[in-house]
Amino acid sequence: MRLGLFCTYENPSRDQRTAFADQTRLVEHSEALGFDEAWIAEHHFNPDAISPACLNIIAFLAAKTRHIRLGSAAVLLPYHLPLKIAEEVATIDILSDGRFDFGVGKGGPFPLQNKHFGVDPEAARGKLVEALNLVTRLLYENDVHFEGQFYRAEGVSLTPKPLQQPIPTYMATSTRETVLLAAHHGYGIMAGPPFPLAQVRESVKIYRDLAGARDPNLVLIRFYHVAPTEAQALDEARALLHNFAERMQVTVAKLQPAWATWFDVERLIADSLIGTPDTIAAKALQIGRDLAPRSLILKQIGPDMAKRAQDLSLFVHQIRPGLKAA
Repeated sequence: MRLGLFCTYENPSRDQRTAFADQTRLVEHSEALGFDEAWIAEHHFNPDAISPACLNIIAFLAAKTRHIRLGSAAVLLPYHLPLKIAEEVATIDILSDGRFDFGVGKGGPFPLQNKHFGVDPEAARGKLVEALNLVTRLLYENDVHFEGQFYRAEGVSLTPKPLQQPIPTYMATSTRETVLLAAHHGYGIMAGPPFPLAQVRESVKIYRDLAGARDPNLVLIRFYHVAPTEAQALDEARALLHNFAERMQVTVAKLQPAWATWFDVERLIADSLIGTPDTIAAKALQIGRDLAPRSLILKQIGPDMAKRAQDLSLFVHQIRPGLKAA
């Protein structure tokens, strides 16, 4: 099970320069600790998470790192031109010396994003599927002709081409239809930190039922917070997750009522890596046995960067050895 870091570029002090510098140092610290991956989110119109241009950030991180793989979690394809994304992806793969992982998503039910980008939520999945099909063809074929409902190409040959053939590709999804699509094409699947483990388990089953022996290459992102005692960890996590859960109840859950239970704070904590080092190790072992993820990605919830760096070191030195030995 590979270990990674999920980066949303939090900006608690409303100091953008500091937010970018702090997160860059954390990725560099993760690489020095031996983390395998760092995944960069794409968020729009959110002053608390200032990573709208995740591919730009990844290109910058490619120059600041040497070994850690860098992934998009995820490029929201309905908001972009597929040809432009294909060019950027190929360029990043070269600049990173083949260390890029391509995660994609449809954008979720976030009203401001769909409004400002002019995307009909009902069309978002169709645009995602069509855009990914076109991007994939542009990356690996020449003289591409494509005629779809949303996009078209007439004899396009992309320059440059990526180093990886193919680039590992993942779909961020919780829906049966998209999981089946990923399984059909051999893409991996990605589950964000709020996704209930029961839902992830169902997605893995759906994938394997169709794909047989093919591994879903699950990238599982979990909230991570550690403290010396269980009571302290839980109290701190409840306080730190309260605003997030409340905001998501007002936005996402309002539009997707079936997701209302996803953003219950106690449910979030139960499905996260929160507790003492021993508790977290036991949870991670259970996740490994239950879901066999390709990668376990940590999403830290505290704003203190010094503690974040310390907690990443703690995971590597106190928790990860037990996972490798199991």
